[in-house]
Amino acid sequence: MQTLTDPHHLKLLGHPQRLGILRYLMKQSATLSQLGTYFGQSAAHIRHHVKLLEQAGLVALTDPPPEHNHLEKYYRAFSETWLIQFAVLPESTENVVLVMASKDLAAHRLVEDFRQKQTGLSLLMLPLNSLDGLIKLRQGICQMATCHLKEPESGQYNRSFVRHLFPGQEMAVLTMYQREEGLIVQPGNPLGIHTLADLAREDVRFINRERGSGIRLWLDQALKEEGISPNEVSGYEMEAPSHAEVARVIQKGEAGAGLGIAAAARSLGLDFIPLFEEPYELVIPADLIADPHYTPFFDHLNSSEFRAAVQSLDGYLVPATSGQLDWVS
Repeated sequence: MQTLTDPHHLKLLGHPQRLGILRYLMKQSATLSQLGTYFGQSAAHIRHHVKLLEQAGLVALTDPPPEHNHLEKYYRAFSETWLIQFAVLPESTENVVLVMASKDLAAHRLVEDFRQKQTGLSLLMLPLNSLDGLIKLRQGICQMATCHLKEPESGQYNRSFVRHLFPGQEMAVLTMYQREEGLIVQPGNPLGIHTLADLAREDVRFINRERGSGIRLWLDQALKEEGISPNEVSGYEMEAPSHAEVARVIQKGEAGAGLGIAAAARSLGLDFIPLFEEPYELVIPADLIADPHYTPFFDHLNSSEFRAAVQSLDGYLVPATSGQLDWVS
């Protein structure tokens, strides 16, 4: 894999059109047609540059924004791009940047809604799964990360992972909301899939999530408890980078089932079999909580406006504990 100091990347970013596209995708996700409209170019012209950036690992497919057209693919600057963020910062008049690692639909909604407030604080999303997000937070690539990693022994979420990755450092875990997770299947559930045990059937092809994602960690533990070997699950090694991509693979008929959130299934008219609800939390260094630069973000996060936006999404619930801080050290 190339590194971001590779001359190949420097050559790619030496082209003003590609640099402009990358800057835009660091601010928000977009389709080829949306990029074409913004830059006054045809979608075919934009596609050429986006594909080069994608091949270089600088942009990647991501979940579509809520209430947007799901028929087109959305692109976002890939996580490793932020290693050169001081050279390729998004064009903005805002003077404070807050980077959050997350792939979640409601977190994306948070970013989009907060951008409209023009508070002088720019909130940017780094599309990473839970484990990779915590690692990038530890490396200083981002300032906070959403997380839903279940600890097999205790059944508790996130705390032991935070303690392991941030030894001796005080961290805050903030409760955001809960998500409904389950099996995404084709409309009408033609294969009659109802439980995890059905994934071991010969007529069922599965699409998995990538290693490091919270749902992958949950699946591996659940299969172990059911006495099912991953080798018995056809398609176990086939991975998708997001809930939305799991849904797209199933919609295209390339798999019969996958694990994901209700919102991803329903956005494409697929059926959803609920299995469990999980807390979705935000991990933040303790000193950032008290920094006045970031007060507008926390005010919005705890606002009735944001809670209402989350509740409007399929399969999301805002519990009474939303906004509660748990200190971990």
